[in-house]
Amino acid sequence: MTSQHAPNCCPAPAVADEGRCRDAASIFAALSDVTRLQVALFIYRCSPNPVCACSFPEVFNISRSTISHHLTKLVNAGILGREQQGKWAYYSIASEFDTQFLDVVAKHVPQQTTRRKEAAVTKILFACRQNAGRSQMAAAIAQELATSDVTIMSAGTEPAEEVHPEVRDALAEIGLEPFAQPEKLDPAKVKMADWVITMGCGESCPIFPGTHYEDWEVADPSGGPTEVVREIRDDITKRVKELLSRIS
Repeated sequence: MTSQHAPNCCPAPAVADEGRCRDAASIFAALSDVTRLQVALFIYRCSPNPVCACSFPEVFNISRSTISHHLTKLVNAGILGREQQGKWAYYSIASEFDTQFLDVVAKHVPQQTTRRKEAAVTKILFACRQNAGRSQMAAAIAQELATSDVTIMSAGTEPAEEVHPEVRDALAEIGLEPFAQPEKLDPAKVKMADWVITMGCGESCPIFPGTHYEDWEVADPSGGPTEVVREIRDDITKRVKELLSRIS
């Protein structure tokens, strides 16, 4: 006599929390659109740097109103955070968002290769916090050493009123003057640059595709003794020479 056994059934699990499921469904709904998923991955890959809203229309080749719609959906779903700085909005992955999903997708979805047309002039932007010390020295030295096919720019995230006097003195010792009056780092200027060199402000610099970014660990000369400022100047000089040799 053959005995019949009932199939082994899965033990009854607890029902998933409705509120958490609602949140998850909202996230999946937001990321179910191809453009929104691309935007989220783009910002995720730029982390921890925030991305300026001004870059999206060009990157994704869609109108400002359309990209604004997608960004709002991602913010409302808790995927992105938005911070207003002056006239520009900056986006980053929301601090409370679990990035495991984006991490998995990013590993399996390759990036599109975007290349700029070769420009006749290479633009280098040197940036630091106050644009009164390191970036001023770097820009002044680069301006002196660069060939005519290189354009130098300089700016700061929180520009000072004047260039630090010790920086003026250190530059004067090698026959140079400060590059320019300190000015605010504008996303439009970053967007123009082929190379962006940051010194102590990399986390505040917007990211644009096709731009080369480097962060130099250089001490702040503000208020330093003459010998220390000279060492910083000489360190920056070496770095600038090495950069220009690579670019040329």
